[in-house]
Amino acid sequence: MTKKPSTNLERDMGQGTRGKRQGKWEGEAPAEPKKTGNWRLLRRKRNDECSVGGLPRRMLNDRRPQGATLPIFLHKVLGSNQTATKIACEMDRRLQSQVVIAMVTKPIALFGFMGSGKTSVGKALAQKLGYEFVDTDEVIAQKFGKPISQIFAEDGEAAFRRAESELLSELLQRQRLVIATGGGMPTVPENLAALRTKALNFYLRVPTEILYERLAAVKDRPLLEGFADRYWRIATLLAQRERFYTQAQFIVNCGRQTPEQIAEKIFAWVRALDNDDDAVTVDLGERSYQVLVGNDLLSRMERIVEARNLQPPFAVVCDESVKNFGETVRERLSRLGKSEQVSVPSGEASKSIEQAISLWHWLAEIAMPRNGTLFAVGGGVVGDLVGFVAATYMRGIAYVQVPTTLLAMVDSAIGGKTAVDLHHAKNLVGAFHQPSLVISDLSCLKTVPDRAFIAGLAEVVKYGVIADPALFRYLRDNADLILRRHPVALRTIIARSASIKASVVALDEREQTGLRMILNYGHTFGHALEAATNFQLLHGEAVAIGMTAEAYLAWRLGWCDREILDEQTEVLRALELPTKLREVAETVPEPDIALLTEIMLRDKKRKGSIVRFALPKRLGETAITDFPVPDDLIADAWVFVLR
Repeated sequence: MTKKPSTNLERDMGQGTRGKRQGKWEGEAPAEPKKTGNWRLLRRKRNDECSVGGLPRRMLNDRRPQGATLPIFLHKVLGSNQTATKIACEMDRRLQSQVVIAMVTKPIALFGFMGSGKTSVGKALAQKLGYEFVDTDEVIAQKFGKPISQIFAEDGEAAFRRAESELLSELLQRQRLVIATGGGMPTVPENLAALRTKALNFYLRVPTEILYERLAAVKDRPLLEGFADRYWRIATLLAQRERFYTQAQFIVNCGRQTPEQIAEKIFAWVRALDNDDDAVTVDLGERSYQVLVGNDLLSRMERIVEARNLQPPFAVVCDESVKNFGETVRERLSRLGKSEQVSVPSGEASKSIEQAISLWHWLAEIAMPRNGTLFAVGGGVVGDLVGFVAATYMRGIAYVQVPTTLLAMVDSAIGGKTAVDLHHAKNLVGAFHQPSLVISDLSCLKTVPDRAFIAGLAEVVKYGVIADPALFRYLRDNADLILRRHPVALRTIIARSASIKASVVALDEREQTGLRMILNYGHTFGHALEAATNFQLLHGEAVAIGMTAEAYLAWRLGWCDREILDEQTEVLRALELPTKLREVAETVPEPDIALLTEIMLRDKKRKGSIVRFALPKRLGETAITDFPVPDDLIADAWVFVLR
């Protein structure tokens, strides 16, 4: 029996329902005509048989089939002729503005500091979507019958925050709604958790200088009153709130753009996504990008690419084992412009300089320009290879990661590490080159073999150990659902893993502070084991065994209690991951410990001759060894997992 989550965060992480997609026809017939009877009716009324009076009245009063924009819909049905022109004229006369039905119908919430333009942008967005708009500050002021500043003065901030939470709880039950949240609303953990699970959230980021220009002389902001240096107050309060705001699925750098321009950007994402999709922003300023997690994202590829404003021509490189996914991506992209496709052999051997040279030549042959976009469709091998090619071709071009394995979705596709292998060791030649977008389509995981799927779970366990005890407990309590690939469970662990990695990358993109090294937990032993066994182990299997060895090492060094090793072993085994070499599905000869130690000395994380390890101190806390770990302890750790 599955245990109940033990904390609010875990319960929120486990929530999720399958929403009904609100499709939108743009230039193509629905995939399943039987679900849209009006399409069949209108197909029988083609060309001159269709007159203005003959069209269903609900189309002319903007009650067309859900999701259809009238000009494109009519052009598809009627073709380009005089009748179509007459209908368009009649339509324009009767419709003052075209309202597009978006795919996302759950509430859309706007985060941001006071003065960031949430109300103006929200109104523009709601009008464009045809949704209702609510400004929570205005509603609360009406409820109390007095301005916000007076509520703070007479009733106190606590009363105001209670009213905010009550209002938010009611608003999140509704559909087709744009919410301008109060500046402090997302800073309340319960509010933020509810917004993350029940709304699509956008943080409107505005520089402190612009906020000061807008707020320098205002009199109705109680949290700014009484401070002689208002700029300092704005900067300080914004810094305190930033960590909450950035947990929105999307971060929109607004600058001095107009509300309409900002609303247009948000609208593009709203129409590209579904109610059940999740997203994480890797926050790197102007180089920020989104990690999208959801079902059937490949079938919406062109909308997603348009929302990200990526430019053709497109070049798709896929693993030959997932050519079908590569072809789907290429076909959807071809609707936006020229699109080419090539495949590379499966397996670690493709992560080579020879394969990179082959791809450079291919890009040159198809005349790929610097403003084009490269797509990597496959697992970690293709992602690393294509990322390296993108980093070096024409000194760097844009690329998109489309991971099709669990391991790539939660780890290698995020963070911009690109590389090829040399015979000496893995990833010795590479570059930091961030993708422009990561598209993790859960539908791709349906065809992943069990062994590869389970191997990918090792990286998720890693995130739980190094950064998130709630995720660790979620894995323990929901192992059965995860192994059965329940979509809600998968979306939860993938989105949470992506969020953890994104936060680490944002703070230490190029491993200059040492923080990003915590992501290497289990990898120092794991990479050596992979190389010594000639890559007979899957990467995730090697990492799971490596985590066991490194937790053992941490215990022997006195960094953590034995309980950490035991709890980690329990979760790994619940997820059917190996903790010792003999537990691997395929029989792998035991490598020599001297060889393993020699390989570890070539590890990229070493400092001089010192091999460094990321070791747990407790669940959610990891530290880096900056001292020589005794050779006998390293040998004991190898013995612990090999025999």
